[in-house]
Amino acid sequence: MNIAIVTDTYFPDINGVTSSIYTLAESLRTGGHNVYVFTVSEPKEELRKLKADPCVYRFPSVPLFFLKPHRAVLPFSVKLIRMMRKLKIDIIHTQSEFFMGFVGLYVGISMHIPIIHTYHTMLEEYTHYIADGKLATPRMARKFSSTFCNLVDSVIVPTQKVEKSLISYHVKRPLYVIPTGIDLEPFHPNRHSDEEILRLKHSLGIDPKHRLILCLGRVAREKSIDIIISNLSQIVRRIPDIRLLIVGDGPALSELKELSVRLGVSQFVYFAGPAPYSEIAKFYRLGDIFVSCSVTETQGLTYYEAMASGLPVVARIDDSISSLLIDNQNCRLFRDGHDIPEILDSILSDPEVTHQYSRMARESVEIYSASTFAERVEDAYRNTIDRTRLKRTIRKQEMFRVPASKVFQSIKLVSPSNFIHRNASDQPID
Repeated sequence: MNIAIVTDTYFPDINGVTSSIYTLAESLRTGGHNVYVFTVSEPKEELRKLKADPCVYRFPSVPLFFLKPHRAVLPFSVKLIRMMRKLKIDIIHTQSEFFMGFVGLYVGISMHIPIIHTYHTMLEEYTHYIADGKLATPRMARKFSSTFCNLVDSVIVPTQKVEKSLISYHVKRPLYVIPTGIDLEPFHPNRHSDEEILRLKHSLGIDPKHRLILCLGRVAREKSIDIIISNLSQIVRRIPDIRLLIVGDGPALSELKELSVRLGVSQFVYFAGPAPYSEIAKFYRLGDIFVSCSVTETQGLTYYEAMASGLPVVARIDDSISSLLIDNQNCRLFRDGHDIPEILDSILSDPEVTHQYSRMARESVEIYSASTFAERVEDAYRNTIDRTRLKRTIRKQEMFRVPASKVFQSIKLVSPSNFIHRNASDQPID
């Protein structure tokens, strides 16, 4: 199958969407499919840091100064349509509701290529990024999400929470609940030696005698990292040798640094900055326990990665993680941030309890492998292709008033033998 993934977000940006796309593309290629990623351009100095990939095409774009680090694609040419035709694309998989998402919609509708969309982000919870919510409201975000999703042929959502939300938005397209998978192997606790982790701690200025609470991911307001910082003095009072390690970058970084100073806990916080994705598993090994206070996750990839790394997980109660995290079994859950100090103490004060949560975390995440993820997405692709082919055949047959019984006889199922391999050029699209 020849698959076009169309996205506003890809490397060098490090976030859950990028990780999901990369994992999916690599797993589908392992399964014998041809996957091409169409995304926005990045500054040349950033692209030089990446390994050249002939299957990634970049469109000219400009930075969005009010929504860093995102970029807006410039008006595109007919070259994309020519390229899609040359690559014999069977299905377009959009991963954004914005600039590149509309590019994918335009090309798919123009060329009669089936379109499937992954709804990654609950947009109504992110309207504060646009002029502090003055230009966009949650109601507008819900309407926009509904309109976009009803323009594609199928929609993939990572959790039942997102599925329920889209149904409440009146999305009428078929919905597939497919949790994002991860490649578990890089996160195995024995993948990196103790000496290697010790060198990394020294490079970051971390005192090896400190145990570490790990927060890893995009540093943004909706991640609610401020809740941990606000309770940090109580945590240290119970566990004197513990410190907070924040790995990542984002719009809330300066605010969190100011908060730690204002609350007098800055000496207990390490700000490590962003980690290269190729080394992200190593950064998980720095932590002794993983804590997240976010209730806006749709994929929760950091939970999967932390659990695969063998970290005990402490998380805020939310429907999006209910299928993965079970309180007092493979994690500890809380509603109020004031509960965090006691929970951390109950886990870290007893090595046997720590080991138990670590073991259960690793066992729980094994079913979310990248291969299973790709297989389920592939099924969604085939269903979408078959369904859109059936609809188009029915429309054609109705024009000539052919009996419905003959319509179904005319449908030929998609067969892997019908797919033609094409190599992509490594030249950017301009």
